[in-house]
Parts: sequence; C-alpha cells; structure tokens
Amino acid sequence: MNQILYMNNQKKKGGPLEMKTIFRIFAIFCILFGAMLVGQASYSVLTQKQAVGQTDPLVEVINEGTQLRIKVTHDKAIEKIAYRWNNTEEVILQGKGRNELEEIIDLPIGSNVLDLKVTDMNKKTVSYSELYEREEGDVIEPEIELIVENAKVKIVVKDETELDYVLYYWNEEDETRIDAREDSSKQIEEKIDILKGENTLTIVAVDKAGNEARKEQIYKGAKKPEINLSRNGNKLNIKVTDEEGIQKIEYTLNGVYYSTDPQKTGTPLNMKEVEFSQTLAQGENKITITAYSVSGLTTEVSGETTI
Repeated sequence: MNQILYMNNQKKKGGPLEMKTIFRIFAIFCILFGAMLVGQASYSVLTQKQAVGQTDPLVEVINEGTQLRIKVTHDKAIEKIAYRWNNTEEVILQGKGRNELEEIIDLPIGSNVLDLKVTDMNKKTVSYSELYEREEGDVIEPEIELIVENAKVKIVVKDETELDYVLYYWNEEDETRIDAREDSSKQIEEKIDILKGENTLTIVAVDKAGNEARKEQIYKGAKKPEINLSRNGNKLNIKVTDEEGIQKIEYTLNGVYYSTDPQKTGTPLNMKEVEFSQTLAQGENKITITAYSVSGLTTEVSGETTI
C-alpha cells in the first residue's frame, strides 16, 4: 500500500505547465526581447553618427598646359597626398596637419595617367585617377617682367626657346612692336617713359611657336624733382620743386652730410617747393644734392664753386 501511495504522488511526464512557470518564462522572454530592441536602436544611432562624420577630402586638379595645379581641401587635417605618373615611383607630400594644400607638378609629354590618393588624420583615403595629354613641342608662354626705374618702366620678356615679337601700348593708344633680334632671340628688353597721371600699360609677348602672354599694369606717372642752384657771394641758394610733393632733401658739402630727415623717420616734408641757402667755405667747394619726391622719384645734381 505504501508503494501505491508513492507512485501516485509523482508528476506525469508531458503534462501541462503550472501557471507560475508560464509567467516566469514569459517575463524572461520580454526582458530578452527588450534588450534586443535597445541594442538595435543603439547600433542604428552609432551607425548614423559615423556616416555623418565620414566626409571625403575635396580634390581639384587644374590643367595649366605644361603643369597641373592640385588643390585639396578638407574639414579634417590632411595626413598626406601621394601621387604617381603611370607606374613610376610614388611621390609623398606631407599634410602637416593642414586642411588645405596646393601643389604644382609638371605634366609629362604624351599620354600619362595620374594616380592620386589623399589620406586624412582618420586614415580615410580618397583616390583619383585621370588621363592627361601634353603635345610635344613648345607650349610654354613667354615670361613678362616689368621693372620701374625712376620715371621709366623697363620691359623684360624671356622665352625658353625663341621669341618672335613684343607689343606694348598705353591705354587705347596705337601699339608699338619690337621684333626679336637674332643675337638675342630668347630675351627682349625695352625702356619706356611712364606717362604723367594714371595710365594702363599693356604688354603682349609672342614666341615662335605662337604661344602668347599678356600683362597689364597701372602706373601713376610723375615728373622727377627739379633742383636749381644759384650763388650770391658766399651763399649758395638751393631751390627744390616737385609737383607731387617733396619727401626729403639730402646734400653733401665738402664731405659734410646734411638732410631734412637725419633720423630717417620717413616723414615727408609735404611741400611742393623748398628754398634755402648754404654758406660756402673759402676756397674750393664741392656739393652733391639729392631730392626725393613722395612718388619715389629722385634727382641728383653735383657742382663745384670757388670762393
């Protein structure tokens, strides 16, 4: 009988679960499901932030005939720029923490592929590849240089092969042509007077291959200061005039130096006419006077007189 009672107290296999157990399983399931949703939401937010922050460097390549101008801008520091022509050795340009870089490289003759890579501080790399062509022969423009020398401007034109001619003209006036000489085919020089007032000088240079360069420059012309000397007994009268204004006057008399600006402050006299006298010594007197205008022009006069 004890055996029968023992057998009746055991739970049957495969029978229905108690309600308390079902509630526990449901609660665990809800917790796991909620954790999964939170994880997915966090992942989505993180992924979105990474996508917003991953901006690419902006690469601009400008063809300038015989050279390429490479401009790189980025909202992050640039670590380096690497480029190569065809399968040649790679050239590295260090960014040095800058956000903007500009480099000019020579364009080889013929058809060549430029491979370029830009890497930022986050190791983000952008690649660029393009085919460029440069014809054989002279494609380089002449070089024009303008140098002011007192009341004149010196025109200097150079070419790496051979010049043909140079044209120049003021404002809308007729042009003047200068042909290259056989003994100086790579360089042409010419000095011309700067016109009074404000005027535009235009220079056009052409080489034998037909390459043309043009340059314009505005000049404000003025006359050089005027110095007039006259003697009255043992007095030397000095008169300096300038239509724009006198900057300073310097003169040396018998080895003694005089100046209206001895401290070299650069302060102009702000006068268009200055007249004064200087006592001369007995015997021979030597004087050199230099007048400077506010326009940067100078006049020098030297003389000798005996008392």
